[in-house]
Amino acid sequence: MESKQTPDLRALEAQKNEDVMNQFVDENKDFIKRCASVVCKRFITDSDEEYEVALVAFWEAVRHYNAQAGSFRSFASLVIRRRLLDSFDSKSRRRQEIPAGHSMTWDDAEETSGGIMTEIQRSIVQKAEEDPQTIRDEIQDLSEVLKEYGFSFFDLAEASPKALKTKKCCAKAVNWMLAVAERILQMRKTHSLPVAAISLALSIARKILERHRRYIIAATEILDGDYPHLAEYMDYIRKEREE
Repeated sequence: MESKQTPDLRALEAQKNEDVMNQFVDENKDFIKRCASVVCKRFITDSDEEYEVALVAFWEAVRHYNAQAGSFRSFASLVIRRRLLDSFDSKSRRRQEIPAGHSMTWDDAEETSGGIMTEIQRSIVQKAEEDPQTIRDEIQDLSEVLKEYGFSFFDLAEASPKALKTKKCCAKAVNWMLAVAERILQMRKTHSLPVAAISLALSIARKILERHRRYIIAATEILDGDYPHLAEYMDYIRKEREE
């Protein structure tokens, strides 16, 4: 049953509570499909990959909404439109530029996407025909875990490393955490990253670790947990460990 709160207030409440977020998404599925249908100029159903893109865009709109943005639904429709157009443009470029048999790696994708959030959106589109629910379930499960650390899955876009040197530092930090089970258990117990210990062990500047703390925590949880689809986009961390 739909809440009697306005969508604006409901969105602000959903930012603070994952259960409310899930309910809010369910309440707005028809709205999300209508927005996608307008952009695609055809009827969109739950099974269409465009719906998956629009759904994630709606989540993103909730996370970034504030009262100064005006009506939430106007804001959300704009975000959905932009993400769908980005998806169309991205697929068009990939068809023109990526040779047959080429598999995009995390390194290739991040340089053009700007971080984990866009890459997960692309993953949902690519896997929609195979198993549209699975990766969505992984994101929801991971969101519950990250909530214990005081941030959400949607905060990772800003926390993702961009420069190659920084990515290597983050990869080393994640691999250091994964090397000893007790380190991960302690992280989960305290809900914090042992920045000082990592900095001392790996000679990585503390400011780099602090700036990308959320990303390192999320990557550690993904690679130590049951997130096979999300883990695919952390392949560069495994490669760093093997070098």
